[in-house]
Order: sequence, then C-alpha cells, then structure tokens
Amino acid sequence: MDNLIELLIEYGVFGIMVVAFAEAIFLPLPMELVSIPIYLLNPEKAFFYSILLIIFSILGSTAGYYLGKTIGKPLLNKFISEANFNRLNALYSRNSFLAILTSSFTPIPYEAYVLSAGVFNIGFKKFILAAIISRAIRHLPQGILIAIYGDTILTHLKSYTLIVCLVIFLVLLLIKKLLKRPL
Repeated sequence: MDNLIELLIEYGVFGIMVVAFAEAIFLPLPMELVSIPIYLLNPEKAFFYSILLIIFSILGSTAGYYLGKTIGKPLLNKFISEANFNRLNALYSRNSFLAILTSSFTPIPYEAYVLSAGVFNIGFKKFILAAIISRAIRHLPQGILIAIYGDTILTHLKSYTLIVCLVIFLVLLLIKKLLKRPL
C-alpha cells in the first residue's frame, strides 16, 4: 500500500483525481494520505486541489451509486460485514440524507455508503447533494488551511491535538444525537 501511496503522490494532482474517484467506489484509502502531501508540495494551489478532489470524488460517488443500484449487494459484501450492512440500513431508514452527510466522518468506509445508497434506492438528488456537502466539509478546510498556513499548520495541529480531538468527539456526539431524529 505504501508503494501505491508514493506513486500517487508522485503524480501530484492527477494522483489526487485518481484516488478521489476510486475512493468513492472501491479504494478504502483515506484521501489525506495522498492529498495532504501533495497540498504541502504546492500550498498556493492547495485550495484548487481540494476543489478538484471534491469534483472527482463526486464523479466517483455517482459511478458508485449506479454500481450499487445494479450489482450493489454482492459488491458491498466485499467491503463491509453483515453487521455494518445492517447498521447502514438502519441509518438510511432513520434519515438517509443525514446518513450520507455524515458518511465522511464514520468508521464505515465512504464507499460502503456510496454503494449502499444505490442498494437501498436512495433518491439520486438527495444522495448527490448530501455527498457534495459531506465531501466539501471534509476536504475544503484542509485545502484552505494549507493554502493559508502552508506546512506551519502541522506544527499548530501538533500543539492543539487534544483540543482537536475533543472537538471531534463533541461533533460525533452531536451527529449521533441528530441521527436519532428524522430530517
């Protein structure tokens, strides 16, 4: 896997586009392993790169959604356990928009959400809107922060790791509470 990551980083922005597209369908690789090193190589273009990442992730999400509609259940079984499949089904039953919206921040791989949206026949407009917002919330701040601060942001993140973890924990608690309510 390390060789693949190094190769994708070597290809720069094209590596970001390939991983962003593939991650939404079949590649359980956190985008940040490829995108952040590339952003740091060219901080003045980090914001633009994050926009490209979102565009290609949405293109991959669209392909994954339609794959889910056609051959989704057997394909989905390759990525997640039956327990996670049942969790996704329950999440979609409660609030499909919020489930997709929060998909970038859960331990269940994003491609599982994408494929299952097709499997569970979630409306495409609802799916794509939630996917765009979800991807933007996750990836735009990285591009913006690196464009503004460059690699000094890493020093700041190391200094504030405990605070960042606490904020993430509180956000996850809020999301869990919101998932219990219909939208």
